[in-house]
Amino acid sequence: MKSNAHILAPRLDYRPVEERIKDFDEACLGFSPETARLEASRCVQCPSPQPCLLACPLHNDIPAAMREIARGDFLKAAAIYRQTSNFPDLCGRLCPDELLCESSCPVGKIDHSIRLGRLEAFVADHQREAEGLPIPEIPPPTGWHVAVVGSGPAGLTVAEELAKLGHAVTIFEASHIWLCLRLQKGAGWRPASTGT
Repeated sequence: MKSNAHILAPRLDYRPVEERIKDFDEACLGFSPETARLEASRCVQCPSPQPCLLACPLHNDIPAAMREIARGDFLKAAAIYRQTSNFPDLCGRLCPDELLCESSCPVGKIDHSIRLGRLEAFVADHQREAEGLPIPEIPPPTGWHVAVVGSGPAGLTVAEELAKLGHAVTIFEASHIWLCLRLQKGAGWRPASTGT
């Protein structure tokens, strides 16, 4: 392994429990640019086939993204993730990376595994703050209309991919519970009855 395997994992800070119990915001404060670079620099750049890339269901080029994060080029790292992931900001938070890419990383045999999901979310958030969300170019309409049932990650991904092909897409969602998650207590808003 490369000599950077000895770099200790930076500590991540968490919001106080007293704050966290009052809302649905993230508990972990995440990385600063400095700690993100330090964490990514722990990657030992395994020879092919890289275990983290093989363990990722999307086959994100994690070693290339780690190189760019370690250099401080967060926008380039975000672009690498977006080549294979429509939602790196969500996947970085929701993917069970501790069972997939992180658990396959040999650095975890020496110290804490590299927090690959947190780094993915960090660069996606950085990209959104610096440039806004990237909007793909849409070709001329094909005349096809497609219904997508479900607004989970798979439904949103297929909807985006179909739209990028020029198809008109309508997403149908049966559950309104996700609308309530971001509401402040006492806002008074409730979803309309669906008649079910």
